[in-house]
Amino acid sequence: MLPGFLAALPEAARIPLLAATRQHRWSRGSIVLHADDPAETLYMLQSGHARLYRLGSSAREVTVNVHGPGDLLGLTALLTDGKYGLYAEAMDDLSALMIGGEALRELMGRFPDLSVALSTQVVRQTRGLQDRLSQLVFLEVSQRLALALLELANESGESHEHQVALRGRISHQDLAHAVGSTRETITKLLGEFRAKGLLDLGYRRIVVMDRSGLERAARQPLGA
Repeated sequence: MLPGFLAALPEAARIPLLAATRQHRWSRGSIVLHADDPAETLYMLQSGHARLYRLGSSAREVTVNVHGPGDLLGLTALLTDGKYGLYAEAMDDLSALMIGGEALRELMGRFPDLSVALSTQVVRQTRGLQDRLSQLVFLEVSQRLALALLELANESGESHEHQVALRGRISHQDLAHAVGSTRETITKLLGEFRAKGLLDLGYRRIVVMDRSGLERAARQPLGA
């Protein structure tokens, strides 16, 4: 699967770009990026999800964002120097195309369409980060969880009539990272969603039973 911005590139730019990449896979829990590593490689996610985080006081992990298929990791590689500044962890089995920053900058000089496509993707991800920050400030955890589940359903769910089984192993901790909360809070909220008939739950298995109900939960906090 090609990341979205690559699929949209003209063939004249896409072919040499792909020729300069190599594919790599990571298993769940693997560290993809280290904050102090030189930013020499850009990662174009094909499948799976990666969590970007910083280490706070007492080595506490603070999740900055979660990226999925079509997103870019290691954007600092677009510059001529610097470090990644963030850690990236594979939240599930992850696959990405990798390209060296120097090779990428050379291709950007040759193909203006590539520069435009990358700029568009960077803006899209920046807007996504802004949306996440807005949600953290203005939405309750239950609303953020409902939005995250709907996004997973739209991105990778398998629909059977009105039910959508989310693909992959999704833990309560994964969802906590995604919405900026704790595992205990997410476990409680998932139980409440199940009690309302919105979800069916199993071991790292989630089935959306009532999408419209989940959409209502995203608009209005539980108990409101």
